[in-house]
This record gives sequence, C-alpha cells and structure tokens, in this order.
Amino acid sequence: MRPLLLLSSLVFAHALSAQPGDPSIFPPSLRLEPSISHRAIRSGPPTPAFYYLTDTIEVLITGEVKLDGSCSGGTPLYGFQRKEGKEWTDYLPPCNVQLCCGMPSASWYQRPIALIPAHVAMPGRGRPWKPGEYRAVVLLAGDKELVGPAFTVVKAE
Repeated sequence: MRPLLLLSSLVFAHALSAQPGDPSIFPPSLRLEPSISHRAIRSGPPTPAFYYLTDTIEVLITGEVKLDGSCSGGTPLYGFQRKEGKEWTDYLPPCNVQLCCGMPSASWYQRPIALIPAHVAMPGRGRPWKPGEYRAVVLLAGDKELVGPAFTVVKAE
C-alpha cells in the first residue's frame, strides 16, 4: 500500500508544479492537437478578431512548428489565406525556405507570436495587404499546414 501511496503523491506533486494546461503532464497519447488562436487584445465582451492594415496579427500557437532556421530564434514559417467569394485561396502562401543557423522545428504550447503581414508581402510577391477576410497558415513539422480562425482586416480610419 505504501509504494502505491508514494507513487500517487509523486504524480500529484508533479501535476501541482506544472503550469495550467501544461502538456508535459499528459501521456504522449493525449498530446494536444495543433492549433492557432487569436490573442485577446481587447478588454470587455468578446468581439470578432479584426485588425487594421498596419497591425501585427497576434496569435497563440500549439504544435510542432516548422521554424525559419534563422539565428534570431523561433520564427515560424507562415503565410495567409484570403477569402475570395466563398473559397479560401493562398493569398500570401508560407515560404518553405529554411536558413541553416537555427533550429528547424520546435514544440510549442500556446506560444504567443506576432505574425507580420508586411514580412510576408515582400516586394516581388505581387500581393499587397488589403482589407478583407483572412486566416493565418503556419507550417508544422512534416510540411503540414495549420490553418487558423478567420479574422477581418479593415482600413485605418
């Protein structure tokens, strides 16, 4: 009986020391699904996610994310889709080129990251950032695309 009590107290102590929702306390078979969610940037009642043309899109990402391999650290390979009529089209697709200085991928759990449309809409890509309905696309390890929830981009007043 004592070994069982000791084992259960050790597991309970680990669960108490972990951050709320920390995936390290879950067995590998119960790992969280990859996800993108918009960071709450306003107080008060929830409102649909919208940004101005010059805003940075702030999201929380969970998953095995493919990184750009830059020396500056953890920047995911990302892009954007735009709703054209009823269809989602690759408007600014993720670049799949990695540099050789940093890590190729990393496991993230609700990591806050700023996705900057201007970095993706570089000269030569031919797609200026304009008002409309969009969603972020982040590349996961294995070149799987993780698509986020829709948000609206509006002109600054």
